[in-house]
Amino acid sequence: MPSNLVQLRRRRKDFAFTDNALQRLKGVMHEKREITPEDIAAIAHAVHQPEAAVYGVATYYGDLGTKKRGRTRVKVCKGTACFAACSDASVGWMEDALGLRLGETAKDGSVSLEEVYCLGYCNAGPTVEIEGRIYGELTPERARALARDLVSGGGVPEATDALVPIFEVHGGPAIVLERLAARIDATDLAVARGHHAFEGLAKALAEKRPAEILEEVERSHLRGRGGAGFPTATKWRFTAQNAASSPEAFVVCNADEGDPGSYIDKYLMERDPFCVLEGIALAGYAIGATRGFVYVRSEYPGSVPALSRAVEAARAAGLLGERILGSNFSFDIDVVEGAGSYVCGEETALLRSLEGLRGMVTARPPFPAEKGLFDRPTIVNNVETLANLGWIVRHGGDAYAALGAGKSRGTKVVCLNERFVRPGLFEVPFGVPLRSILNDLGGGLKSGRIKAVQVGGPLGGVLPDALLDTPLGFEELDAVGALLGHGGIVAWDDSVDPRDIAVHLFEFCDAESCGKCFPCRIGGRRGLEIAKRLKSSRDQAAIVADVALLTELCETMKLGSLCAHGGAIPIPIASLLTHFREEMMRGAP
Repeated sequence: MPSNLVQLRRRRKDFAFTDNALQRLKGVMHEKREITPEDIAAIAHAVHQPEAAVYGVATYYGDLGTKKRGRTRVKVCKGTACFAACSDASVGWMEDALGLRLGETAKDGSVSLEEVYCLGYCNAGPTVEIEGRIYGELTPERARALARDLVSGGGVPEATDALVPIFEVHGGPAIVLERLAARIDATDLAVARGHHAFEGLAKALAEKRPAEILEEVERSHLRGRGGAGFPTATKWRFTAQNAASSPEAFVVCNADEGDPGSYIDKYLMERDPFCVLEGIALAGYAIGATRGFVYVRSEYPGSVPALSRAVEAARAAGLLGERILGSNFSFDIDVVEGAGSYVCGEETALLRSLEGLRGMVTARPPFPAEKGLFDRPTIVNNVETLANLGWIVRHGGDAYAALGAGKSRGTKVVCLNERFVRPGLFEVPFGVPLRSILNDLGGGLKSGRIKAVQVGGPLGGVLPDALLDTPLGFEELDAVGALLGHGGIVAWDDSVDPRDIAVHLFEFCDAESCGKCFPCRIGGRRGLEIAKRLKSSRDQAAIVADVALLTELCETMKLGSLCAHGGAIPIPIASLLTHFREEMMRGAP
């Protein structure tokens, strides 16, 4: 059905890639703060889709809905880094300050209080967003001050207290952080080009055939930096083969960096946007695509404006558009904002959302490389993956592959949460022990000792101190029940209760499930109920039974879920039951 809707829309003469039900609904919600049945009917007529389909979009995304929101929308972050900072106390601070419960709107329609999973300021948590402005290091006093300002109508002050993280490179060359670590204004095209931006694209167009770019990427052993670590060249070759017999092909940059604890993509988009655009264009050249898209999560309100300005500047300089740099290669990029859905970080859900539909996972095969966006061959790579390409083309795939260890080649940017003395982004070659990253680069925790560390977002394993000598690498982390993911690292001190971590993870799973498959939709809710019982029960026999039930539930979710959201949540739960079993089963005091 979704495919039929998309194809019907594409056949119309007034078709436009970025004009669809989702984007129109976003406009209505922004302007009116509610979506009415009349709005749905009007949009359905305008985009030539059934009202039921448009209603489904309106009620799916966190930013939308048929419930009226306040003229000022206050969104308190419940991501894992903010949870580690205050155990979700920030929700209560904002509730008390505003006199609202989470999910409520003031009777006069002035303010609504909402939750959001990860605003991308994990180095400065707990955080809250108020109409596009981010406030870090939230305290009860700061929450009351923000609320007073909103009530008085004085206008929200500038978000100068959201701390800028550290940007450092250790143990190898600056690749992803090449310009961020140099502390230049890389949003200025002239400055960025003075520091090697677009040199890789210029070299490719002047000296190399598309097949040669593919060969360089293959020699680099670059793997996806968004989670699974799939070989980039393998994906590209498959897409290129299909693109050769297709009327069009696309490159989609997955900028829906939804893993709480990770924020590298946000800073690349906002402070070095040209590295992202160059990577997309290089991917397009390599596979024979003529159009690219950047799908940006709405939880990063500064990213779309930064990227949009960069696209305009690149077009004006002849770096995007027709016959780039005087070559025969034409390629352009659209920047599209999502509407609040973690699952849209999964590639098939992302593509459906780009088409203006509900961002729900679809079964594979066919893979996007064969039938992706609008049923055309499509590359989907995340921001950090694409940010490597300019350097690889300039220096060669062999130089990149010379870095790293084992099957993990090159470098990785890791993100440290607010609990560390030195929270920030650190680019290191693969193979560096986790302990070195946490203690030598991060400076250890501000207080207490490290008790538990989650690597790779909410679907990554939770490791105890005894496993922190594990090298940073795809296979190495997998071997100890963890996950590299986006490279976000969230640490807890020795005061944390592992059962609280389990409750937090299942709350996230339940809140962000797309609902398409039963194991995830029902399993997330049942898992949350069991995790809460483990914390409150005094009956040891019941606790033992619940642990056994939780183990069976995780196995069902792992084997039966359609995507990694439900299929990978068992990874951190299993690690908690393995490494912190005694505490998980101790019952209520």
